[in-house]
Amino acid sequence: MRMEHKALYMESLRHYCPELPLLEVEAIESGQNNDVLLVNAQWIFRFPKYAEGIHRLRYEVGLLNTVKERVSIPVPAPAKWNHQSDRVGSVFVGYPKIPGEPLLDGQWRELESAGVPTVRGIARQLAAFLNELHSVPADALGESGPEYDGYREWSELFERIRAKLYPHMNREAQRWTERHFVGFLGNGSNFRITTVLVHGDFGGSNILYDPGRRKISGILDFGSSGPGDPAVDYAGLLASYGEPFLRYMIELDPDIEGLLERVKFYQGTFALQEALFGLENDDPQAFRDGIEAYK
Repeated sequence: MRMEHKALYMESLRHYCPELPLLEVEAIESGQNNDVLLVNAQWIFRFPKYAEGIHRLRYEVGLLNTVKERVSIPVPAPAKWNHQSDRVGSVFVGYPKIPGEPLLDGQWRELESAGVPTVRGIARQLAAFLNELHSVPADALGESGPEYDGYREWSELFERIRAKLYPHMNREAQRWTERHFVGFLGNGSNFRITTVLVHGDFGGSNILYDPGRRKISGILDFGSSGPGDPAVDYAGLLASYGEPFLRYMIELDPDIEGLLERVKFYQGTFALQEALFGLENDDPQAFRDGIEAYK
């Protein structure tokens, strides 16, 4: 996060949250769509980096206020926000910090070393959470969110990958990508689905873990949430923790088995999506990370 951006964000907080003393302000993350500040070690504030993220943030605040009452794992509870402006830097949402650490490689290895019962316990928590989230009725969200047209969304993504990423990919990677997308888009059953409310970015960086209790303590970042295919959330878990973990979840919810073909398709697009985001949003690191396996 650039220093001038942090200064602008602090100015906005002083203006819109005068009751909050800015004793300690730490830039903790600069994700694809938001910059994130930790204030006084107690408050998380997310600022959209792009104009198109402002409408998403307004939708997300309403969504979180609905979802937080319906799920068994804590999610961000918006308590301070300004989303009346259309100016990047002045729009934000703030919520009390949820304790825990992202369940990424280091924490995951520690968890696995604790044994199968512990891993099954995590699978049980996450399976219950996704069942609860996917059961939230669309009309409970109030403000209408983005509509989901799976065929249009994935065919448009494929065309952007062809146009923008193929020049950076080796020939075999191009052929693999053609097979991956053409096979998926050519199967109409992939789009005759019942859409549900999905998280949309359900990977390790957004799943908080309490190493003392060895339990999930929170789920973060609903910026990609909206109507969609439930398989996309299981794809995030497959990408983060592998197929054996997904098998534990299938034991708890056998209906996931019927989603596996789509789960594996979505999981196979994640690196390409990261590379495309980097190219389209001038984020060289995201582009390098995503394209590495396809060069």
